[in-house]
Amino acid sequence: MNRLKRIGLIAASCLCVSASVATVTENTVIVAEAHSGRTDAHGGHRDNKNKSGLGSYHYHCGGHPAHLHPNGVCPYSNSSAAAASAANQTAAQSNTVSANRPASANSTENTAADVQTVTQEMMENYSAVFDAAYYYNHYEDLQNAVGNDSLKLFQHFLNSGMQEGRQGCESFNVSVYRQNNPDLEEAFGDDLPQYYHHYMNNGCHEGRICH
Repeated sequence: MNRLKRIGLIAASCLCVSASVATVTENTVIVAEAHSGRTDAHGGHRDNKNKSGLGSYHYHCGGHPAHLHPNGVCPYSNSSAAAASAANQTAAQSNTVSANRPASANSTENTAADVQTVTQEMMENYSAVFDAAYYYNHYEDLQNAVGNDSLKLFQHFLNSGMQEGRQGCESFNVSVYRQNNPDLEEAFGDDLPQYYHHYMNNGCHEGRICH
């Protein structure tokens, strides 16, 4: 009889332990980091396994969640909001024009409608990397194909010049900027317009070598 009581007590104890384990399991929260690694001087780092889903390089500026810098602009930076807006507007307005169109294709075929896709204000936002007079004087093919209309020259710079790595002003050379900033080379690779936008929004204030 005593043996049966002991067996009963053991069985009851096992049930209590099982219930306790189940309760702990249901209420335990496991926190997993998407990835680890320190950020560089620009608030970003490599993510070679793309654990974030944002590609091989992304940012954590100001402790914000992992994010990208479209057109070289941090979406969390109020100081660059105006430049970002101008860059995004320009990109949206240029969707119908091929980025790799040769200068000859932008010659007399440019109509008033083409010129209206850019404005004087937009051109001024790019003043760190573009000067219409310099662009005209240093590219003979543009003198013949586009002429000296500043907005048409700016249109060409946006749609083709940056993709081709053309120098838009005396103070900025994209090849020099890329060669002297390996962190940008790692982040942007062959996406040349990103270097122009990064210099406009960050590099010029950081005093980076650019010419």
